[in-house]
Amino acid sequence: MMTTAAPAAPELDTLIKRFDVPPCPAIVSELQAELRKDNASAGKLARLISRDVGLAGAVMRLVNSPAFRPGREVASIDDALRILGFGRVFDLVVGELLKKSLASGGGLRLDRYWENAACSAEICAALAGRLPGTTRETAYCFGLFHDCGIPLLMRRFPDYRETLQAANAESGLALLAVEEARHGTNHAVVGYLLGRTWGLSEVLCEAIRAHHNYQVLDPRAPARLPDEVCALIALSAIADHVAGLHLRTREEGQWLAARSRVGAFFGLADDELDDLIEDLLHDVQLASAA
Repeated sequence: MMTTAAPAAPELDTLIKRFDVPPCPAIVSELQAELRKDNASAGKLARLISRDVGLAGAVMRLVNSPAFRPGREVASIDDALRILGFGRVFDLVVGELLKKSLASGGGLRLDRYWENAACSAEICAALAGRLPGTTRETAYCFGLFHDCGIPLLMRRFPDYRETLQAANAESGLALLAVEEARHGTNHAVVGYLLGRTWGLSEVLCEAIRAHHNYQVLDPRAPARLPDEVCALIALSAIADHVAGLHLRTREEGQWLAARSRVGAFFGLADDELDDLIEDLLHDVQLASAA
């Protein structure tokens, strides 16, 4: 059975060159350097982020959006760092920069991809407020970027859209096997590579790598992943299903493979899971109509 194991360091270097992974901006490296210090300074982090007015504005819009609802308006980057914590704000910053980089490269039309990703991210954040295991911010970032290997594969392989259509008819790890057979890799591995290169948290990177491996949700799984990684995988399975129902873009193979394990992971009976999906779909449709 396919495991989508993490690539070794030499393989990572080869994949970076092969898939033209966009370089990590200097600001990300500067933020990482500050975060590695024992006495990391909120003031310095805020100044680094605020140097890019557009980036700071995007982060502020995001932390004050309905997806997070922090309880009161966040008035500044300093406020965001204090309320959300350094790591969560860092992931949001990297997410904004990564989205901009992926959306602007290769001359590809990725409107449908980003529509799906944005919808899934909003639903993941909402789910994190209802189910245990992770935060709204981490769930949002994962919803936005769990499929981030797809745009890179589209750039690299002119026929990848056809591969994706064939793969979406499969379920679980079989989807990745279709990509492997046609292109020698899959979007989970390429997404993991992108996340590692850009400094996303280990939790996000591991969840990206394993997000189609629903077997890890079983408490008896031989290679169980950390609880937060499993929670993100389970949340995104629900979110992708709801986004697919709303946008009418997704095949049902993945949900059929994930459903029973997701329900068991969160301790939800079938009717409870159905009610949750119905509620989420209703909320998404209301928000879309507003």
